[in-house]
Amino acid sequence: MKGFPYLLIFILAGVYVLSRCASIKPPTGGPMDTIPPILVRSIPENKSLNYKGKSVRLVFDEYLKIQDLTKQLIVTPLIESDYESKIRKNSIDLTFPEPFDDSTTYTFNFQTAIQDITEGNVTEDNVLAFSTGDYIDSISVNGKIRDLFTNEPVEDYNVCLYNAADTLHIFNSKPLYLTRTNEEGVYQIENIKNGYYRMYAYNDINSNLICDIPREKFGFDGDTLDLTRNIDSLMLNVYYLDLRPLEIQREGPAGLYYEIKLNKNIVGYEVKVPDTTLTVYHNFGEEKSTVRFYDTFQDMDSILYYFSAQDSLDQKVHDTLYIKFTESKRKKIDYTYAFKPKDKENVTDDFNGQITFNKPSFFIPRDSIYFKYDSITYQFIPPDSIRAANERKDKYQFEIDLFLTEYLENISRSDTVVLQVRRDRQADGPGLNASSKKQQSVNLRFERGSFVSAEQDTLPELNFQYSKLKSENYGIIRGRVMSDFSNFTIQLLDKQGFMVLQEIHSKSEYSFNHVKPGEYRIRVFIDNNNDGKWDPGNVFELKEPEDVYFLDELISVRANWEITDIILEF
Repeated sequence: MKGFPYLLIFILAGVYVLSRCASIKPPTGGPMDTIPPILVRSIPENKSLNYKGKSVRLVFDEYLKIQDLTKQLIVTPLIESDYESKIRKNSIDLTFPEPFDDSTTYTFNFQTAIQDITEGNVTEDNVLAFSTGDYIDSISVNGKIRDLFTNEPVEDYNVCLYNAADTLHIFNSKPLYLTRTNEEGVYQIENIKNGYYRMYAYNDINSNLICDIPREKFGFDGDTLDLTRNIDSLMLNVYYLDLRPLEIQREGPAGLYYEIKLNKNIVGYEVKVPDTTLTVYHNFGEEKSTVRFYDTFQDMDSILYYFSAQDSLDQKVHDTLYIKFTESKRKKIDYTYAFKPKDKENVTDDFNGQITFNKPSFFIPRDSIYFKYDSITYQFIPPDSIRAANERKDKYQFEIDLFLTEYLENISRSDTVVLQVRRDRQADGPGLNASSKKQQSVNLRFERGSFVSAEQDTLPELNFQYSKLKSENYGIIRGRVMSDFSNFTIQLLDKQGFMVLQEIHSKSEYSFNHVKPGEYRIRVFIDNNNDGKWDPGNVFELKEPEDVYFLDELISVRANWEITDIILEF
């Protein structure tokens, strides 16, 4: 037994050595594989004629992995039937249930599906074309797809061709030819059969080869494409547009209210009540697809009214309905507001104010809205200068000339025209007090009860603080318009192109003032037909949207700097 510990140690050491010998590790170091798989042969061969088979085989020089084949592979003309795919070590086989159509050129574009198994290098031999007839169709079309409202290229959008003689389109059928845009929005469709086609583009989010509105953006060319010759640099713009017919989904009591719910947002509506002795209060609900009515009637069972609405496509809906309220334990919605300019912003002496409510509201004409410069200096807003901005009475606006500049420059005056005095103060009122300590900002105050909602809500006292805008901290953008169009809207956008900061209507010389330092874009909506509005078009009538022009370069603005002679030519 004395030798047993030594025997055990010997056995364990042997196991350790054997395990190390059996552990095979890949060699480290060496250059990374950057060479993509190379196509060795294919059946049929590329550009071959009179092919009568119903399968496709590609063989490469190294082991493969196939990435998302069903999405990446584009076969044109489109083959509706499903295919069977087999991936072997270095080859891929596709077998179709039926032979290919006669006298047709087929293109198989694998895009990024075929990669090597080690580093995922994508093969450059990703397109195979062959014909079942005596020649290869050679017509092609290429171009770029951009977003209509941002002018940015769009990636991974379907670009499709449909036979112009058919009634098929992207909303009801799969395309005849298609491709996808790359990261620069560029597309190319090759090996097209001579003929006349319609072209569309859309972002196929659910990969069903049909454009689903209103979820997916789309664009189209309003002309029939003559593809008896190649077309180069054909541009399309895509955008969101809800093409569904406008409908009333439901109408009736909703808690304390009566509501009309439409199937999509509307741009306007009208309510007419035959009984002219009644005043009916209504406005949009939380969304522009809901119209809400308020119960301001006593013991009336129902009220007859006529309702009409329209959407951005000028589609209209009309109906004769009855307003009816029911008892409910729900609470009424809170009374809310939004005010421009926002608190803490910089303002000029030309003050433009706008207050928006979520309910129809009524201004109480008394000295309840005023600017306070300091403890004795006030400027009251004349009640007759506050006006409703719409018939729904849920938006009010006013303009007033402040004497903020004079106040800060320590000028003393008493002007009873500009300086309105409250009734509970001295008859002559306080003037600009030169001896008092000057505040560097001015407060705009709405006293409680300045506005009352249709449900008799009142807001608490509102208080907004503003500082004088100092021109030296801002820049100016000026320029000229060179165009044959007389109606247009010029917009100053942020760098990303999403937020509209200022806009100017139909001026041959324009100026954007008080622009903060930064980078900006300029966009122009053109009213081509001079009907007073920008038209989004109608895809079913092949009527393209009216033009949208972009200044190509970003405009860089510095403080106390004026950029002049920016020419907009469209």
